Amino acid sequence: MKETRKDHAKKKVTGFSAARRISKVASKSLVFERRLRKVDRSDLKADFETWPLIALKTWNETTVPTIDRDRFNRIVFAGMGGSGLSGELFVDLARETKSKICFGTIKDYHIPDYFDERTLIIGMSSSGNTEETLSILSEAHKNGLFAVTLGSGGLIQSLSNDKWNFPFVKTTMLKVPRSSLPGIFYPALKVLIQNRLLQLSDEEIRESIDVLGKTGEVSIDIGENKKNLPLKLAQSLIDKLAIIPLIYSSVRTRAVGLRARQSINENAKTHAFDGEIPELCHNDIVGWDFKASLPLTGTRRGLPNSNNALLLRLNEDDPPEIRTRFDVLEEVVEKKGGKILEAPYLGKSYLARIMSMLYFLDYASYYMAIITGIDPIETPSIELLKHELAKRLNYVRKL
Repeated sequence: MKETRKDHAKKKVTGFSAARRISKVASKSLVFERRLRKVDRSDLKADFETWPLIALKTWNETTVPTIDRDRFNRIVFAGMGGSGLSGELFVDLARETKSKICFGTIKDYHIPDYFDERTLIIGMSSSGNTEETLSILSEAHKNGLFAVTLGSGGLIQSLSNDKWNFPFVKTTMLKVPRSSLPGIFYPALKVLIQNRLLQLSDEEIRESIDVLGKTGEVSIDIGENKKNLPLKLAQSLIDKLAIIPLIYSSVRTRAVGLRARQSINENAKTHAFDGEIPELCHNDIVGWDFKASLPLTGTRRGLPNSNNALLLRLNEDDPPEIRTRFDVLEEVVEKKGGKILEAPYLGKSYLARIMSMLYFLDYASYYMAIITGIDPIETPSIELLKHELAKRLNYVRKL
């Protein structure tokens, strides 16, 4: 068919519009890149970019000790913050793989009386100097319990080697413990897999590392927001920053929800809430009734019209009772004027999906900091707390 002058004119307009859109996107990208460099002075983003490489390297190269599997019926992970989060992931993995061994975590200075010789303690501290973890390990040694320790060095290494006689596994520490997660997670995973304390196939582990690479590729590019899922999610989460971000998980994504809350706390410097299905359906869900419950007076004036709820669900194979809970929860939130956000993930295996989801959400918390102009690496309140604890308790010296 012969092209008319009108058709040709449409093409010219379309081409001009596309060029203008591309130029606009490129301009926004350059502005955001300049903002990123200005805000993230320590280049914390470089740590996140290395996650796939760190995961592969530590999985392949870490040497782990041999453990008498039949000796233990309970494994407890001692660790705080970013280091302790690996233990939470292992608790969820043990449940998912129907482990016959009881997995748990401890986040305290002291071990409970019911810990006995059949309890294996795995102490994890990326920095190597976390006083709560060191205290747990010290008490384990005094009580004749066995432990394996992991860290980048510091006191956990010297005390394990020279005083406690615990096997020590060296881990990779990046700028801060929370950005070092794969550097301690995969060595700890290798300890469990190689000693048959957790059952996962080599294919599942390799897929989890592969999807970290794919997740990173999607999350690094800041040129087009629609393709960068964490950046788009960050923009939605800070849309109502005056309201606490709500993170709703299930028993299968519990540890990822906890991590997302912690990452928002430390990177974006704001409070967040993580709740778990089905328990939150018995309490937290009523928080959506607040505005509607107020009297029809001026007390409603100035309140935000809505809030955002971030759902962490694994749609393909969540149990029907969990899927239904999420569906009804979504309906309640939207009916009350809220907005539903979905946590993205990649992969087929459970491990791949939770690791990719965690990585996506870590990037989202990082971009929340950049958008709001907050340096993501600084944690002034934690530094103040550590300073005061050292001055008032000097707990580490007691060990």
